[in-house]
Amino acid sequence: MHKQVLWAFTAFLCAFGILGAQKADQTVVQEFEIEGVGLFQCQCTAHACPCQSNGAPTHGTCYAADVAHIKSGHYGKVKLDGLSLALVGNLVDAKPERLFAVLYLDQKASSEQRDALTKIMQYLNEDYVAAPGEPAVPFRKISLVPFVFSESADKTIYGVTIPDILEGTAILKRNPDGKPVSTITAMDSWSNVVHNADNIAFRYHDRVTGKEWDESGDYANVKYFHLTKKMYEEKQMLGQHGDMSGAWTPDQRQIIRKQGLGEK
Repeated sequence: MHKQVLWAFTAFLCAFGILGAQKADQTVVQEFEIEGVGLFQCQCTAHACPCQSNGAPTHGTCYAADVAHIKSGHYGKVKLDGLSLALVGNLVDAKPERLFAVLYLDQKASSEQRDALTKIMQYLNEDYVAAPGEPAVPFRKISLVPFVFSESADKTIYGVTIPDILEGTAILKRNPDGKPVSTITAMDSWSNVVHNADNIAFRYHDRVTGKEWDESGDYANVKYFHLTKKMYEEKQMLGQHGDMSGAWTPDQRQIIRKQGLGEK
C-alpha cells in the first residue's frame, strides 16, 4: 500500500511539473507576424457553419481540421517561411470535456521552428473563446509529419495531405472579376474574414488518437491571413469574444464596425 501511495504521489508531482512547464512556456511568447493561406473544414453543413457567426456547432461537436500554410513570417528572430501546420480534433463544443486536438507540424521545420509554431498555436488556442469559460482545446499530442499543401495558380483549388492521416480538398469559386463568390465576416483563429468554399474531400484517420471520419461535402472555407501577436494582445479578433449565442456580441459588433466588416 505504501508503494502504491508513493507511486501515485510521484505521478502527481510529475504531471504537475509537466503542466506547470507547459503553462510557463505558453506565457513566454515572442512577437510574431505571419502571412499565408488557410483551409478550414468541419462537419457542419456546406456554406453554413454556425460557429463562424458565434453560434453553437450544428451537431454539438465540431470535428474539424484547421490548416495554415505560412508563406512568410517570423516568431522573434525565427523565420517560418514555407511551413505548414494543422490543428485537428473536436475544436468547438459547449461540453468542454469532449474537446481535443492534435497539432501536426511540418516535419521539414527545424527544432527552433517547431518550437515557434507550437508556441504560436498554444497562444492562439488559449485566446480563442467560443463560449465564456470554455477552456483551451487540450492537445492530445504534437506530431511531426510530412505536409503537402497546394494552391492552384488561379487560387481556386486548395488541398492538404498528411499521408495516411489527413486528406482535404476544397474549391473556392470566384466571380468573373476574380473575387470569391462567398465572403463572410467570421470567428476564426487566423482572420476575421473567410471565404466559403466547396468541400470536395475531408477525410481523417489517426490510429494513435483512435479518431476517424469522412466529412467530405460538408463545410469548408479558405482565408488569406496576415496575423500578428499585437492583434491578439489588443483583442482585435472576433474569435476572442464569443458566447455561442448565435448573434454577434457587443464587443464583436464594435470590432466589425471599427474594421469596416459586414455583419453577415
